[in-house]
Amino acid sequence: MTAKAPFLLALAAGVALGLAPGPAGAVTDPPSTPPAQAAPAIPAAPEPYALVRTLQALQERVAEGDVDAHRAQRGLIAHIAARFAAAPPSAWADRRNAEAAIAFVLGGGPPQSLASILASGAEFGTPRTLAQGALAFLQGRETEAREAWREADPLAVGGMLGAQLALAQSALAVRDDPGESMRLLAVARLLAPGTLIEEAALRREVFVAGQSGEIERLEHLAVQYLTRFRHSIYAGNFRQRFASLLTALDFGGDLDRFARLETMLSRFDGDSRRDLYLFFARHSLVHGRSEVARRAATLAHELSAGGSDEEERATFYAAASQVTTDRFGLAADSLVDIDPERLPEPDVLLLEVVLDVAMQIGAPIALAAPEPVREIAPEIAEEDAEAAVPAAEVAEADIDTEPVADPAPAFTPPDPTPVMRRANAALAEIDLILMEARR
Repeated sequence: MTAKAPFLLALAAGVALGLAPGPAGAVTDPPSTPPAQAAPAIPAAPEPYALVRTLQALQERVAEGDVDAHRAQRGLIAHIAARFAAAPPSAWADRRNAEAAIAFVLGGGPPQSLASILASGAEFGTPRTLAQGALAFLQGRETEAREAWREADPLAVGGMLGAQLALAQSALAVRDDPGESMRLLAVARLLAPGTLIEEAALRREVFVAGQSGEIERLEHLAVQYLTRFRHSIYAGNFRQRFASLLTALDFGGDLDRFARLETMLSRFDGDSRRDLYLFFARHSLVHGRSEVARRAATLAHELSAGGSDEEERATFYAAASQVTTDRFGLAADSLVDIDPERLPEPDVLLLEVVLDVAMQIGAPIALAAPEPVREIAPEIAEEDAEAAVPAAEVAEADIDTEPVADPAPAFTPPDPTPVMRRANAALAEIDLILMEARR
């Protein structure tokens, strides 16, 4: 966290308490006159536009991954809404405050804050159609929002409000005109670099490009996002949705297509590549694409820290993908060594299923295993040869012999192998865990 971050959080907390920051470096001394004679100092309430700037600065920290800023955001929004409600009607004649009221609701504030200002009949320092369009958009009245914003140009509005307007207009255009939606998202990024608005615009543009089949643009934008906003509060969700988009585009269909994905991801940071490969390994495994699952798991393993949970997952996916191959023995050994406590909950259930499959495959293999060939000493072999009865004699002796029913020998199952014993123990442990979870 930079030196600026604690200041912003402290400022947000101070604003929420109704305190105005004093001059930098000011020292507070005891009053020189008795309290009864001192004139009470009433701090001036910050202007609405100043409050919104504080919120926007805090949201920049959210885009950089500051969890404390994300937590402080809700309280600050509630305080700003209360201050807006208490502001005198004359405050909204100032263009800065009027635009701040629109920016506030488009940036997460309650729509009622803006609706109350418009309903009061107070003079409004910016075109009312801009505010009316914002309310219609936030309340789901898309046709009215488009009409109100028909002449609104984000570049002409400029600044943070122009960026927010472009972001909202892109959402209205995405179904009917994806190209226009992407253009507006690019405008939003241009007007508000380094902010939560740019983060959101870049994140959305990736998915619009993907859904439009613009793969090169998707790759370019995704690299930008994961380079500039990899620590964002929303980056984890982005990776999951991005991986889902890539599977929908069938990048994991076979090894040739997966090779294209490897080329694309080569420009990503190591952590992002690892997470995406883990996603593809699991997805390919449950969809029966064993070769792709094994390749993705191998790549994820190479990018994982030794002894990490990510390495354990990669090991699990790689082993599971080889259960039905001629590497069954090694795969089974790896599976029974997997620690279920280090896997995500869905993978614990998947491990149980894979172990069950391994048991079913392993049992026939154990039953079909041939007896080991014993070497016979030469002298014993000679004695056996001399004592051997000619086949003709055996046949002749059997002619007049009444057949005797010879019951089949009782079947004795082979002793379980070390692999099977460990598999049974692992299954028993998982059953116990699941029984406790159901309670």
